[in-house]
Amino acid sequence: MDATEIKRLAAEVSVQHGIRIDPDDPIMAVVTLNRLVLEATLAEGVASVRKMAEELNDAAARLQVRAGSTVAQEVRESVAAIRSELQRDIGQAQSGAAQLGELKRSRSRWSKVRWIAAGLMSGAALFAGGFLASLWMRYLK
Repeated sequence: MDATEIKRLAAEVSVQHGIRIDPDDPIMAVVTLNRLVLEATLAEGVASVRKMAEELNDAAARLQVRAGSTVAQEVRESVAAIRSELQRDIGQAQSGAAQLGELKRSRSRWSKVRWIAAGLMSGAALFAGGFLASLWMRYLK
């Protein structure tokens, strides 16, 4: 607080309360002391809030890593299940076909259908994973 501010405060007290206070009055030292204590308290509060914000950001980062690894694992499991199902179906189609022409047509048609289904399921799993990750990130904010 500079001298001009102290003079302004002393004048305002004189106007509002009818008490004359000089800028070098001991009560002005109390005002200065009160300001210093308030500044120190605010500095501690700001430091505490910053620390909590850093901890929250760290926790959010850890949660994001966990969520990403969980989604990745689920996608891997889904892809493995689809792959084994496709291989089983291809094997059944090969063993059940009597003629080479039927085998080619069957393989071609079913292969397209299964690959389209596999692509759609993989896309849906990735979309769901991204959606869940975005919900978690919104929740953390």
